Amino acid sequence: MGKISLEDLRPGMILAGEVKERSGRVLLCAGVEITEKHLDIFKKWGITEADIQGVTQEDVTPQLDPAVLQQAEMEAQELFRHTDRQHLAVIELLRLTTLRLAQYESGGQGS
Repeated sequence: MGKISLEDLRPGMILAGEVKERSGRVLLCAGVEITEKHLDIFKKWGITEADIQGVTQEDVTPQLDPAVLQQAEMEAQELFRHTDRQHLAVIELLRLTTLRLAQYESGGQGS
């Protein structure tokens, strides 16, 4: 069981915990199998991750060279230098940008 980012969630995965929106309202209960419709709802409500049974983020994230990942992180930090890095949306955008830059530098792994 582990928190999986929205971009890595796939239909057929089983929720290990409730998915709640920011104010605490439950959108989906634990034990439910995720569908395409659920993924669409998560996007609309700003859900960035969910607890999934039997899967960790490491299981679904492509393995990248640590040096490439570090370089990508430095490039992404520069791109986001004028942003509020405490804001949840910026944190997620920075993470996604770092991953995409690293994948691009590695020849497109996982794209």
